[in-house]
Amino acid sequence: MAERPLGAWLGSAPLEGVPEAADWARWIRSGRAPAAGDGVGFGDRWAEDLELLAHHGVREVALEVPWARVQPEPGRTDEIAWATLRDRFVRAAELGMTPWAVLVDTTLPGWFADDEGGFADDRARGLLWPRHVDMVGERLGDVVGGWVAQREPVRRVVRSTLLGLAPPGRRDAEATATGIRDALLADIEAWRLLHGTAPIAASVTARLVVAAEAGGAGDEATIARNTRVDERLWWAPSSSALVDGRIEVPNLAERTLDGPAGRLVDRVVASVRPTLVVGADGSWRSRVDRAEMVRALRRATETFDELPVVGSADLAGVVDDGRNRPDHLAALREASPAGWWQADPIDGWRWEHGFRAGGGVFDADRDARPEVAALRG
Repeated sequence: MAERPLGAWLGSAPLEGVPEAADWARWIRSGRAPAAGDGVGFGDRWAEDLELLAHHGVREVALEVPWARVQPEPGRTDEIAWATLRDRFVRAAELGMTPWAVLVDTTLPGWFADDEGGFADDRARGLLWPRHVDMVGERLGDVVGGWVAQREPVRRVVRSTLLGLAPPGRRDAEATATGIRDALLADIEAWRLLHGTAPIAASVTARLVVAAEAGGAGDEATIARNTRVDERLWWAPSSSALVDGRIEVPNLAERTLDGPAGRLVDRVVASVRPTLVVGADGSWRSRVDRAEMVRALRRATETFDELPVVGSADLAGVVDDGRNRPDHLAALREASPAGWWQADPIDGWRWEHGFRAGGGVFDADRDARPEVAALRG
């Protein structure tokens, strides 16, 4: 069997807290999410955390470049934050890991997302975002081993403008459709700017969308229709952009790009999420089912068959009965032949519930859980 490199995805907010200049900081101050503080101390412990991951076989590490931390105001950079970031990438390489830079993970600067309109604004997306991409490339390009523009852009937009669970907290189907289109345009612009400097990975969400059991006469057709629409929402935009150079978003006119976008990326990182169960009223509920999540990952591998697909997931929501979590992780790793990036491997802050123990293979004290053995394979 070909080597399947093991990686880890380290988001900044869960590990070192939300920067004061971030959109999520405003959200926290309004009481809509629990306080993040300094996370679980990664700001001080990052060197030992990288050593911990390397010791357990991690050979690729995705490190967020927290935009709101390195550029807290328009035109003003935090040179200490930039220097610390650079040290992290250098140290990761010294430990034998390939460091990948993630330009957007959980947070955006408040001045960009709120004051300037974020990716939905033509000027912000077409001018301010490319400036940031160029700045990251200039400052870190010589120590970066790969690039990710945004972590799961479709999911981020759905959470923020359809479900209202993240800033700006809207519930607007039209804004969701245009937001997905604009986020993908931002991704593609970053790929164009960074192309040729280091390998580029596209981050997509892989999840099954299934129909709930019909509860009454006439429900079956409604549920089936809702399920088809929701499945297209999750799968069509990313697959069309990466496979044949189109942006296909439900309820929007299709947009053909200048040249096939798939040629700009070298791999796909498919973040496997719980199954969405769609009801007759259009409501969603999530279901953590190992077999279904394996099917979602295999579907991603088939969809993006011209690109290596690296699987990624955490263990949030997986009930631990002594073997369930290790077996769950082992099954997903086995279904990911191009490699595996463990998402958020150290327990940290989560927007849903703060610091409650969750999806990590290490707890907040960095003690290993039994599933670490499954992680190493």
